[in-house]
Amino acid sequence: MPQDGNQRRHHLDAIRVSAILLLIPYHAARYIQKGAGGNEIVDAVVWFVHTWHMPLFFAISGFLAAGALRRSSAARQLRARLRRLGLPLAVGMLTVVPLANFLVIGAAAAWPRNEALPPKREMDLANVFSLTPRHLWFIAYLLMISLVAIGIWVAIQRAPRIGSALGRGFRALMRSWWGVPVLASIGAAILITKSGWVAGGTASNSLVPTPTLFAYYSLFFFFGWLLSGQSDLLGELKRGAWLRLGAGLAIAVPAFLLFYDNADFTGQVGTPGVLAEIDGLRIYGLFAVGLVCWLTLFGVWGVLARYVRKESRVLRYLAGASFWIYLVHIPFLVVLQSSLAETGLAVPERYVLTVIGTLACAIGTYALIRGTRSLAIKHVRARNAPV
Repeated sequence: MPQDGNQRRHHLDAIRVSAILLLIPYHAARYIQKGAGGNEIVDAVVWFVHTWHMPLFFAISGFLAAGALRRSSAARQLRARLRRLGLPLAVGMLTVVPLANFLVIGAAAAWPRNEALPPKREMDLANVFSLTPRHLWFIAYLLMISLVAIGIWVAIQRAPRIGSALGRGFRALMRSWWGVPVLASIGAAILITKSGWVAGGTASNSLVPTPTLFAYYSLFFFFGWLLSGQSDLLGELKRGAWLRLGAGLAIAVPAFLLFYDNADFTGQVGTPGVLAEIDGLRIYGLFAVGLVCWLTLFGVWGVLARYVRKESRVLRYLAGASFWIYLVHIPFLVVLQSSLAETGLAVPERYVLTVIGTLACAIGTYALIRGTRSLAIKHVRARNAPV
């Protein structure tokens, strides 16, 4: 229905904006956590956001990618993916990542942890221009998962029975009480092949995705992909959205206290969970984290789908700026964190100023570039206009 299409578009903008705006305070907290440590509340909040935040990014990306493919063709979408993801990744690896590396290395020298600098924090060209993608790992994973998805979509077009079976199975999953436990079990089965208790960690170490994390984030991407093909199932997310969100928060408390692995997550910063050192229980911890992830993801998506029904000019503007904010926020954040660390301000004050300043700089540069581009286009049109 047209109305449903508009409603979906608005709440998808809300999800994109919410996820991006949460990314800045999340990364700011990670820097404080790694630099100072010792605050269990900060550890808990960062861990909780980490469990579902990136999965939500991949799920919404799959939803949007499937919709675009249905309106276009595989060849066009292949070119679009390379242009919209491959090109920013290449440019970012030559600009944003070296700048972030340079700033982080400088900050580490001025504010060393444990009174020593690791080799990767030494100021040399190899470290500044390394192939470690930092936060751009998401684009690398998303690009490769998207290309695989396009290939699968082409294959399924030639075998419609397989597509119908997948659709029926997904519908049954979404409408059943056991949907979340099944999805959590699949995620746990994937992550058991790696060390640690959470996804991530090694994702940002290389432009080449690791098989385990590629499979894990593909799970969320294809969840969004299948959901996009059956938009009426959004109603299943809306029903009980607050209950699922509350359940995710409730399970997160014991899951953190029992299974939080500080070595895997922060590099020995913070107090580990009671059962974190018992490797034989890791599958249960991964299942608990999976429940937190899927319940919270369902809850956040359902709440926004339920209440965001009208177009907002502010929301639409921020949705347009979201990719730029994602690309450039790390250098701004590092500069502000490093500068404020020398002021003597308390950690909470530095944190708030860093988040506000980073957001202002990211949005401000987006507005500047967008305004400059508009002026350039008007100038070209005026010169080419007939007299």
